[in-house]
Amino acid sequence: MHFKLVLILTLALAASAPASALTFDSIQRGVDLYNAGVENAPGVVKTLLGDERIQVEISRGNETPLMAGLETKNAFIVNMTKGEIEDPTIVMDAEEEAITRIFQSDDPVTAFEEAKDKGEISVRGTTFTSKLKVSAALASTPALRFFASLIGK
Repeated sequence: MHFKLVLILTLALAASAPASALTFDSIQRGVDLYNAGVENAPGVVKTLLGDERIQVEISRGNETPLMAGLETKNAFIVNMTKGEIEDPTIVMDAEEEAITRIFQSDDPVTAFEEAKDKGEISVRGTTFTSKLKVSAALASTPALRFFASLIGK
């Protein structure tokens, strides 16, 4: 069930994933795109990402992993930290190639599911509350459509 949360976070990152390598600046562009559209997000998105501390780690082949911390308040990303964030409530790991494939796909949901099945993307809640929120919100098709719309799909 965690795959839908990962898809939501991955699609937000993929919104800024051109063919070139992901950087901290490309994550910032994804954050800006997400924040610009969050007012129109379904309620489940606002509940899911309402007030969280999200650790994102993107493996980049032989390079040092790209790490960023995202802090949300009322569903908006209000702070982005280069490197690790203290006391994350959600941890997302992804391979850069998987994010790029999702961005380039005509069907990002299917591309995501394939990457998840291959172990290229994972997510976990670190607190009892975040695990419950993730489980409760993951069945939302409107949330997936919202994030896919951010990347024009």
